[in-house]
Amino acid sequence: MKKTLALVLLLVMALCLFAACGGGEEAPAADGGAQPTYKETMIPFDEVVPAERIVIMQNTMRNPRDGFYTADTAPVAEKIDYNGAAVAAYPMTLATAFLNNGLDGIVTVYDTAGTSTEVAAADFAAAYAIMEFDSGVAPVLYNASADLEIADFAYALTEGGEAIYSVVAESVHPTADILAACGWDTAKEYRVVATDKFHFPVPAENIATGEVRGTISGAVNASFPDYKIASGKLGDIIYIEDSVE
Repeated sequence: MKKTLALVLLLVMALCLFAACGGGEEAPAADGGAQPTYKETMIPFDEVVPAERIVIMQNTMRNPRDGFYTADTAPVAEKIDYNGAAVAAYPMTLATAFLNNGLDGIVTVYDTAGTSTEVAAADFAAAYAIMEFDSGVAPVLYNASADLEIADFAYALTEGGEAIYSVVAESVHPTADILAACGWDTAKEYRVVATDKFHFPVPAENIATGEVRGTISGAVNASFPDYKIASGKLGDIIYIEDSVE
C-alpha cells in the first residue's frame, strides 16, 4: 500500500514537472494565451522621437477620427476670391504645421508635369489649396497677394529636407516613388503615422513594395504587402517620417 502511494506521488510530481516545462511547448498565459496586440505594445506617440517628414496634404485638411484633431479643432474650409469667384479653400498652414523642421527660405513646388517653381517660404505658408477631396483633379496652390498660382500641385520640398505631398482621389503612388521624388533614401526603415496617432515602423523591404492610395472618399491610405503589423494597412496616413529610434 505504501509502495503504491509512493508511486502515485512520484507520478503526480512528474506530471507537474512536465506541465511546468510546457511539455516542449509554450505554456498558455493566465488569460488563456492571448498575445498583446501591436497597439497595446507600440511606443506611445508622445515618446516617439520626431524627425523629417513627408506630410500628406489631403489628410491634414480632414478629420476622420480624433487624434491630431478633435471635433472642436477639425479643419474648416475658408471662402476665398479666386478669379472673381468665391471658392472653398484650405490654408496651407494646416499642412505646414506638421513639418518637423519648420518652414524657412525657399520652397520648391512641383506640379504633376514635373515643372518646378521656387516660392518664398512665407508666401507658400500663406497660400491656399483649392481642391475637392473626392476629385481626381490635382489641387491649385493659390496666394493672390504673392501673385502665386500653381495648377496641378503635386508636392513641395522645403529647405529643411521635408515635403508636402498631394494624393488625389483614386490615385496610386508606390511608396518608394514618393521617397525618391522627395530625395529620400528608399532603402531604409520609415515610420508611418495616421491621423489618430497610430503608427508603425516599416522595414526597407516592405517600403519597396508599399503604396499610398487616394480613395474616392478623400482619405489617403497606405498598404505594405507581407508586413505583419496591422496586416500592413494603415488608413488616413498623415505623414511618413524618418525612423530614428
